[in-house]
Amino acid sequence: MALVVIAVLSLFVAVSALPNYVSSWPWSTPLKVPNQSELQAIRDQGITLSGWQTTEQVKTKIGGDTWSIQQLSLDREATESADVADMPETVFLLLRPQIWEADQPEVEWLDIKGSQRWQTDSQQSLPFEVAANPANLGQNTSKGVLEDPPHKGETVRINTDFFRAWSKEQTFAVLQWYASPHGGSASPAWWFWADQKAQWRQRQRMPWVAVSIWLPIDALSDIALHQEAAIAIGQSVQSELLRTVFP
Repeated sequence: MALVVIAVLSLFVAVSALPNYVSSWPWSTPLKVPNQSELQAIRDQGITLSGWQTTEQVKTKIGGDTWSIQQLSLDREATESADVADMPETVFLLLRPQIWEADQPEVEWLDIKGSQRWQTDSQQSLPFEVAANPANLGQNTSKGVLEDPPHKGETVRINTDFFRAWSKEQTFAVLQWYASPHGGSASPAWWFWADQKAQWRQRQRMPWVAVSIWLPIDALSDIALHQEAAIAIGQSVQSELLRTVFP
């Protein structure tokens, strides 16, 4: 009986002390999001992509969150790449940036699918790499994030979801991921652990932007035919975010 009483008292002391202990954890008081004003500007204005013209940009609610939706038209005169022939004439770019400290990636992909009443198939992982932001070189992280020491020409890795989506009106090849200063992934868990590591090691947050790119395609078209175009556009988006938004 005495052991039971001691155990209960020990548990009480531990629970009582927990708030004080937790208050010292980096995430107990949310740190500010770096470049918060620049992230908000994405929501309000979208971004500029080389070789593309924004024909329309709107802000709209999807699943309770505000997204920027841009309709981009290919500017063939401004693009000298030989690969431009394989590019679609029109692309839709959806961006949802982190705005507040407590804002975390959660159900963005489900919100989009539900709002469009999509059916989907051919889902696969589609990785690519882009040149790193020099300001982030040398920060030691894991899985697709830069390692010490920094080297010229360092890259970051992005692991996206690539799939076919269709409704009664239209079929798309869709590319989605959460972009961050150190790369990106379609998985919210990837960002969570990167964010915790950044808080522990640098006492700063890992800002993110949810990116969804829609390439209009023919009904029943094989998305493998559009893979290179999707990667090229995805690289442009990630590079622009690294250049303008992420510290």
